Amino acid sequence: MALFPLAALPTGHAGRWTALVLLAVVLAVAWLGIAAPLLDLYQDRMETMAQRATLFRRMAQIAATQPELERAVQADLAAPPQADALLTQATDAVAAAAVLQMLQDMATRAGAPLSSTETLPAEAVGAYRRVRLRIALSAPLPNVVALLQALDQARPRLLVDDLQLRALPVLIGRDSPPLDGSMVIMAFRPGAFAP
Repeated sequence: MALFPLAALPTGHAGRWTALVLLAVVLAVAWLGIAAPLLDLYQDRMETMAQRATLFRRMAQIAATQPELERAVQADLAAPPQADALLTQATDAVAAAAVLQMLQDMATRAGAPLSSTETLPAEAVGAYRRVRLRIALSAPLPNVVALLQALDQARPRLLVDDLQLRALPVLIGRDSPPLDGSMVIMAFRPGAFAP
């Protein structure tokens, strides 16, 4: 038995309008249910392919620089360190004391006085000894930045590791709120000396 008997369907002008409305509904359902999702999927795939192509080109550029970087690393490893890059003290303890004095001077000039210092155990790293100190400070951000710039320009070379900065609650009327910070400062000395 037919769902709609043919005798019940409108004929003439009303039948044409009903057929047009049904055709529009079928086309709208086909568009919303099939064509639009397929077009969205196609667009998503095209964007993914474009992103992958861009990533591939960038990775290829980076990979092309690898031989040059390896040559530069080998040249750096073969070259002796600059004379002013290493600590000259004979022991780790004396070297740590010298680094601490340098840090205190730099921190005072930067307006970021040290609140605590801790000498960490020195370590052998290849032909060198790594001398490490952990420092803590509380100062406004511009002063901390000034200290970091001084550390970057220091001779012998000082390296910063494990930098941690925390904002303190803002006090009303202060232009630059203070930061609590801690970091590990490292310097190297030749390993041929006594520990």
